Amino acid sequence: MLKIFISKDTFYDEKELTIMAVLNGLYRPTTEYLVTSIQEIGYILLGRWIDIRNKDRRFYNNLREGIESLAERGLITILDQNGDNYVISNEGLTIDTEKVYFALIELWEMQKIFRNATKPFNIFQFFVRIIGTINNTTKEWHMSQDEMTECWQYGKGTVNKYLTELENLELIYVYRHKRRKADGTYHKLNNSYGRFADKKEIIMAAGKYADSVECEKFYENNIDRRSIKLRYNAFCDGSKKYENMEEVKKLYADCLKYNKSIKLNPVSGTYDGEYKEGGELDLSMFSELEVDCEIESVWGEQNPLEQINMEDIFEIETA
Repeated sequence: MLKIFISKDTFYDEKELTIMAVLNGLYRPTTEYLVTSIQEIGYILLGRWIDIRNKDRRFYNNLREGIESLAERGLITILDQNGDNYVISNEGLTIDTEKVYFALIELWEMQKIFRNATKPFNIFQFFVRIIGTINNTTKEWHMSQDEMTECWQYGKGTVNKYLTELENLELIYVYRHKRRKADGTYHKLNNSYGRFADKKEIIMAAGKYADSVECEKFYENNIDRRSIKLRYNAFCDGSKKYENMEEVKKLYADCLKYNKSIKLNPVSGTYDGEYKEGGELDLSMFSELEVDCEIESVWGEQNPLEQINMEDIFEIETA
């Protein structure tokens, strides 16, 4: 499959990046120029001819603006033009991989994004940036989402959305660690990620990364602490709802979960000024009522990926 080399030393906006990726893939070093057109570029991306007057008008404009912007910045040189047809100099269409840091993208990856993603230009740019962080030896990296938002000027919601789309397209694989740093910050260990096809290598590298950081097990807080605390307060205030012993038993079970979650995953903060989350609930009132109920395991079955071993590696089916 055709491989595309994109310099990491040059900044491109999402439209410019798309055009440069296609031009890099089309150009052959045996010639001094490249003859192409917006229709050809569109066909390569979408797998069909684009309708420049109707449904693909915006897509067409984005391609045209990308070419014009690259020319204005001197990143490409247009030798001749006839409408949407271009003769482009070979200068700038290739990179010296011995001297320049680059991201390697395959044509099918770009095509999958442009044929399926909600915002293909933006998500392709994000994909190139993600791929550009990956360690070529381990096939994995673990840049935090906070670092992504700071370095690439995305909102955190946008980062989450783009990562989710790329996961759904099976272009990247994300390994979510069930550990947090044992440094008093309670920060969860950064997710490990890489190309979907490198899933086995990512999991192996994720284990080595986790072992290199002093950590403790991380338990997801899958309960609504605020709701439990408000119900507990109502119980203490004598709410008639808790004249029903079944309701008391349910509340007692939830309060046990609440207290365990506080021990395992303490959080400081306030909600609407009503209470401060962080302290355990006083359960002495329940003992006076002789509550007798069996409490199910708070955290459920062990996550099979929580501990990384060779069985994890060989049970994974690659695409």
